[in-house]
Amino acid sequence: MTYRTLGFEILILLGCLAGPNGAKAEEKIHVTVVAILATDQNKKVEPRLECLAKEVQKTDPKLTGFRWAKCSCQKLEVGKKLEFRLVEDQVAAVVVKHGCDKEDRVGLTVKAPLVGEIAYSCACGKFFPIMTRYQTKDKERLIIAIRVQPCPCK
Repeated sequence: MTYRTLGFEILILLGCLAGPNGAKAEEKIHVTVVAILATDQNKKVEPRLECLAKEVQKTDPKLTGFRWAKCSCQKLEVGKKLEFRLVEDQVAAVVVKHGCDKEDRVGLTVKAPLVGEIAYSCACGKFFPIMTRYQTKDKERLIIAIRVQPCPCK
């Protein structure tokens, strides 16, 4: 399975980070982690997840229902690891590897349930979805969406 950025927006009201010179090691990056549950048991798709559902169904058309399970926001220092609680007893460990680079991207490493560790650079304000193989006791599939926002690069 390949992981790629899906161009979807999930609206969340967040406070603002101001950082005209990008993120330095002592500054913190605002990270949002959303746990989304997908199922083949119904066709209910929350309106804010419609774009995500269409993209996921291209690789797994059996998944027809999508719901927002949990959202967590934390400010992380560069180089520090923080675990975000997802659903049931599952967590995602996130490390900000570097602040904004010359392409205005922030480097993250994510260790997701039953996926392993993924390192990537993300655009500010866009969610990066990760489809895990984890299923809840109700047979719902866990999808994690991660965003750094607002952009500390500008």
